[in-house]
Amino acid sequence: NHGERSSRNSSSSHHSFSQQQYYTMTDFKLKVCCMGAGYVGGPTMAVIAKQCPDIRVCVVDISQKQIDGWNSAELPIYEPGLREVVDECVGRNLFFSTDVEAEIDAADIVFIS
Repeated sequence: NHGERSSRNSSSSHHSFSQQQYYTMTDFKLKVCCMGAGYVGGPTMAVIAKQCPDIRVCVVDISQKQIDGWNSAELPIYEPGLREVVDECVGRNLFFSTDVEAEIDAADIVFIS
């Protein structure tokens, strides 16, 4: 849900963060949505999120299995260093969702991968 606050320190998540911070959609100067959580969309958007912490990046896909993979300890793909990038950004300014319509509506820019 893009209007809700997200915690960077969630006990139910495998991701670990050193401090707890909360972000809402309005905290970001730009909102990016990427359709497609595969070999192109996931890693590309993770790097954008890492390099641009003031931009909200959400990768969407209709495949719940694919999104669950990105939100788990076992990413659905392997690239050297990707796990560390995702761990650093997910929940802060990088999100993975199956709510395609809502994320597209909220986005300033939409990528298709």
